[in-house]
Amino acid sequence: MNRRELLLMTGGVAVISVLPGIAHATSATSVTTRAAANAAKLQVHSGAAFGSSWRLVVANSREADLASGRLQAVVARIDRLMSPFRADSEVARFNAGGVLSMSGETATVTHASLALARDSDGAFDPTMAPLGRRFGFGPTAISPARPVGRYRDLQVAGNILTTAKPGLSVDYCGIAKGYALDEIARALDGLDFFVELGGEVTARGRHPSGRPWLAGIERPGSNVLQRRVKMHGRALATSGDAAQNYWVGGRSYAHVMDPHTHSPVDNGVAAVSVLAATGLIADGLATAAMVMGPAAVRPLLSAHDASALFLMRRAATLEEVDINGFVKEAAV
Repeated sequence: MNRRELLLMTGGVAVISVLPGIAHATSATSVTTRAAANAAKLQVHSGAAFGSSWRLVVANSREADLASGRLQAVVARIDRLMSPFRADSEVARFNAGGVLSMSGETATVTHASLALARDSDGAFDPTMAPLGRRFGFGPTAISPARPVGRYRDLQVAGNILTTAKPGLSVDYCGIAKGYALDEIARALDGLDFFVELGGEVTARGRHPSGRPWLAGIERPGSNVLQRRVKMHGRALATSGDAAQNYWVGGRSYAHVMDPHTHSPVDNGVAAVSVLAATGLIADGLATAAMVMGPAAVRPLLSAHDASALFLMRRAATLEEVDINGFVKEAAV
């Protein structure tokens, strides 16, 4: 079993849930043996979700099929409600008509999106999809010719979402995945499991070896782990510029849009990882933090009892910037 078989690299997060604790290993042989023993107790399932992938690691093999089925049911439900790629989703119906009577789940994500948009002064904004399309990113179902609005152009009364701006669209891809992660955790309550959903991670219980589940933060654009992260009931989300970007004229254009400059983020942030109480909050905060940078985002993270690790581009190196004790919280 090689490293690539043990690691799943997606969105800047390396899933190392099946690796043994090797900090004090004395030989390569003992590491390999313990890895095989631990992996033999684990059941690993994976599949496609939200244009990316999911991976579920369950400690009890008897529960693996049941857990996988529950996870896939959650993914299908959230995709059916909030995918901007599906013509029959609630999000697509709003984008087609500018008004929507929302289900409870879509309303939850909508309210959370608008609250985070207000708290971040628009650094997180669910109306930016047409701008992303103009730079070659985002759901093709949303035309780049559509107007770029602001979150203030959306109005919510109860479960009714409307806008007075003709052609305005919404895209919850920056937060709905985190909500889905929380719903998966609820569906698997009582099990020992580790789940990764398009780069977002959460876990419950413990690894069969007795240690906590471990995730890892990948150094952008490499197969090298920057940090290992101990998962203890919190959610980990990472946003970065390495997975979806291109270079023109010596500048990198990445998929995260800055709503204030109406262009891709260009502030020296290579990646940011956020630990928060829920996937919903961690996911949205990671996007906002990517836009705001480490200095400006500190009060927002504190307000949500979250911590973050920034990887900043400094000439030819990457510099870590720890906000609110991320490294101590994540320490293995």
